Amino acid sequence: MNIQFKNQKPKYIELAEELIERINNGILPSSSKLPSKRDLSLDLNISLNTVVNAYNLLLDEGYIYTIEKKGYFVSNQPLCISKNNEDIPNINNEEKIIYDFTTQNINTFPITVYKKTINELLYKTDFLNKTNFLGDLELRRTIKNHLKNNRGISIHENQILITSGMEIFERILKLTNIDTLGIENPGYHKLLKIGKNNNLKIKYYPIDNEGVIKPNEKCILYTTPFNQFPTGIKMSIKRKKELIEWANSTNSYIIEDDFDAEFRINSAPTTSILSLNQNRVIFFSTFSTTMYPGLRISYVILPPTILSSYIDKYSTYQCSVPTLEQKVLNEFIKNGLYASLINKRKREYLIYRNEIINYLNNYPNLFKIDKDKNYLSLLVEIKKDID
Repeated sequence: MNIQFKNQKPKYIELAEELIERINNGILPSSSKLPSKRDLSLDLNISLNTVVNAYNLLLDEGYIYTIEKKGYFVSNQPLCISKNNEDIPNINNEEKIIYDFTTQNINTFPITVYKKTINELLYKTDFLNKTNFLGDLELRRTIKNHLKNNRGISIHENQILITSGMEIFERILKLTNIDTLGIENPGYHKLLKIGKNNNLKIKYYPIDNEGVIKPNEKCILYTTPFNQFPTGIKMSIKRKKELIEWANSTNSYIIEDDFDAEFRINSAPTTSILSLNQNRVIFFSTFSTTMYPGLRISYVILPPTILSSYIDKYSTYQCSVPTLEQKVLNEFIKNGLYASLINKRKREYLIYRNEIINYLNNYPNLFKIDKDKNYLSLLVEIKKDID
């Protein structure tokens, strides 16, 4: 037996790994006899203890067995030939962006203040403990107060579920016992993939000047009523009430995505669908858009019926967001830093928006700009074929 030691690990581990690879690949077949400990140590010019330790590792895992006075033998086991990495997909993690028009600008984030908040919390020890499966209680209470003051939404903190993103709907959709997902068209289609992963039927519902039209069947309807993406249409109160009436009559659910409601510029908060009926609306919002994209903290407000099912099924699961990050966010909001950041970004985004409008206005024959509906994006119509 010829083995080249690389001296990157203890010799007995290198020896054991080499023997395991030969057994898995069938070079050392089942029931074949291994060299004696003394013979192998002489063959490889290594100590007897090295061979003893390697053989003991293989014995512990069941790769080999021993017969008294006869020696060591390979156990009877299936072959396990390792594959190369040719089948692993190549994932490009670097996006080559020339001009970044997104609103996830990290350059203006108050990193110094954020670090100070983290350092102050590190002196405490409560962040070392795991949180409730719904999320940190203090953060849930802070979000509850924030929604009351800023959106006019009154809920119980136990309806709030802290999560790391829209992926939480992999669980929530299963709890509705509804087999159809309704999606705005055009719209934000991340939930479409989640719905397909849950084997839901997909229905598309068009947008008119009052928002998404009312479905004609039972489904889970996903909508962005505050500022419909990408048209910028704000759903009328009439349409919101029609959707609630439809949801009540068909036992359907509405997913209200409030993703950019913080960025109101010279406008009062509109009535949320949730505030009209908490039994039929699942409310979703994220701090990743308002804070920074790597934060990965979102929250869901669950109707009482779905909340009971969620508790029954997932109360033994752990919250997906680290405790420290939840406590930092809680302090950031309570100390007024979050509101300050939102106001700063409102002013910043308005400047960017006006710069783009002014530039495109230089080409009236090419572009028509729908600039009255949406403060975070622009809808630009190209009037003629251009290169």
